[in-house]
Amino acid sequence: MVLLAFLFAVNNTTEVSLWIGIALEPTSVGMLVIGAFIVGGVLGLILGLGVFRQLKYVLTIRQLRSQLDKTRDTESTSTSTRGH
Repeated sequence: MVLLAFLFAVNNTTEVSLWIGIALEPTSVGMLVIGAFIVGGVLGLILGLGVFRQLKYVLTIRQLRSQLDKTRDTESTSTSTRGH
């Protein structure tokens, strides 16, 4: 991937100026595309970690509720058996 990114940047040397609220220095198209790819990947990882952490918590809560229900069922069964 690094080699492909390098070849892409070398073959796309046309410089463009961008304005995103402020004027940026003219930069080659290849470098802009690679930079956008890297920034998008990092942001995706950061946001993805939050989603996966939340999913992990939801699964843990389900597992704990299931264990609690089983414990309650076992306790109610033993209580009703003792009463007879």
